[in-house]
Amino acid sequence: MKRVLHIILLVAGLALNAIAQPEASWVERDYDFGVIKEESGKATCHLRVVNTGNAPLLIVKAQAGCGCTSIDYPEAPIQPGDTAAVAITYNPSGRPGQFSKEVLIFTNTAHKRSHLSITGNVIPTAATLDKQYPLQAGSLRISQQNIPFGELIKGQNKTQYLSAYNASTDTLLVHVSGDKPHLHPALVPDTVPPARVTALTAHYLSGHAPLWGLNTDTLTLTCEPLHQPSDTQAGSADIHVMAQVLENFDRLTDEQRKNAPVVRVDCDDRIDFGTMTAGETVTRTFTITNKGKDPLAIRRLWVPEDEGITVSADRMEIKRDKKATVTITVNTAQIDGELLNVPLTLMCNDPETPRQTIRLVGIIENKRN
Repeated sequence: MKRVLHIILLVAGLALNAIAQPEASWVERDYDFGVIKEESGKATCHLRVVNTGNAPLLIVKAQAGCGCTSIDYPEAPIQPGDTAAVAITYNPSGRPGQFSKEVLIFTNTAHKRSHLSITGNVIPTAATLDKQYPLQAGSLRISQQNIPFGELIKGQNKTQYLSAYNASTDTLLVHVSGDKPHLHPALVPDTVPPARVTALTAHYLSGHAPLWGLNTDTLTLTCEPLHQPSDTQAGSADIHVMAQVLENFDRLTDEQRKNAPVVRVDCDDRIDFGTMTAGETVTRTFTITNKGKDPLAIRRLWVPEDEGITVSADRMEIKRDKKATVTITVNTAQIDGELLNVPLTLMCNDPETPRQTIRLVGIIENKRN
């Protein structure tokens, strides 16, 4: 009988050991630092965990979402009923505005992984503010003045972003203007509390862009304080948007390429206006010939520095073996400096040469700046 009882107790003990498990019960899973100053340096919080299981709890590893967050945790086993703390440190250096970071804690429990989080709002130093938000519109600081979309195939859509920071002690009401058929801006949020960030989203629809090649637009950001305390200023700033809209030739069939237009110009890569007298108007011409089969469409004749220079063609579509005459007129009175040296860009629907540059050069005598 004693032997049977001993066996029963042994089996019961083994069963209890088999089901012994640690359990991580977190007293706090998140922590809000509130407002912290960048100049004060790193900020640390402690989140507590209790082992409510019946076996030692072991923190195996910890993982942060970025290098701005570091984690310190006990490596020794946490006995049943004991409490330990995980230290989470956030480095605010160069990171103005609101933040939210997640931390993963891996343990030897059945669930294995615990999610912790920290939040806060960083008041930047003047140096960080100037570096990360150099453009100013009253009390609103903006991350950049240009939004470059790069090259876009006609019909392609693209979205770009910039951020703006409320550097005042009052809530700012922010507005963006400049919406066009091909450019749609939006601000989220448009009511920005102190030391918070708003995002400007610019959505570009190249299929509606007015020009082939370079398109430039201006968005205007304006802000005004909600309560208008003395240290908060209203203001505005222009944001420049640029996109190169190009034609898509990738879908042409072999037959279409065989019949495609072929552009030829009779001026090589430059047109020399020679020596001009200040104040006079000088004209030069060149011809464009279509050596292909399908009609050649002149998409654009463009001089970026067009003050004092006009360019026109007597036709914008050229049939097979036909020509168009391009006339360039330079008004020297409107040209800065004594040297003429500007590029003329010809864009057309020749898939092999859709874009070429012809340089306009010359000397202006007796120029008074």
